[in-house]
Amino acid sequence: MTTTTPDPISNNVDRVLVRSTATGFEQGIAATAGLLTCGPLGALASWGTIRGLQGKWAPWFIIGVPSAVVINVINVAALAVIGSMGTEAPKQQDVSSSLNSSGLPHYNISDKAGDTTLVQKCQQLQQAQYDNDLGQIMRISGLIGWNHDTPWNTDVDQDCASVGVNTVM
Repeated sequence: MTTTTPDPISNNVDRVLVRSTATGFEQGIAATAGLLTCGPLGALASWGTIRGLQGKWAPWFIIGVPSAVVINVINVAALAVIGSMGTEAPKQQDVSSSLNSSGLPHYNISDKAGDTTLVQKCQQLQQAQYDNDLGQIMRISGLIGWNHDTPWNTDVDQDCASVGVNTVM
């Protein structure tokens, strides 16, 4: 960006004033490019780099390509750390508190319709497996998961084993 300005010392002389800065539009384009390639951290780095290089795009690009790789490695590592938070192993429950008076888990209750218990569904599942009826197996397995408050970290075979029915073939 160049403009002319009067010389403060000599009369009737114009001087060329040269400002080497990136315009706001250039900074916005650089920040958008950084955001799209490397996320928020890339937007900040890209914006700062174009300002530091005074709007020169060739060095910005030469610096930006290897920097994008490094920033994306940092982004992936940060996501891995954040993703691993809260994935602790489930705590063991006191077995006596999770059993009802019949000695079966608390989720061995009649389903929402009130007709079958988990034991009865597991016995139906066992028969469907014996008959190789895949449609029945899927239907009963879905009902077990939907209608009974079984632990989130167990599968249908483990739920049936907890009420004394072996469905593993």
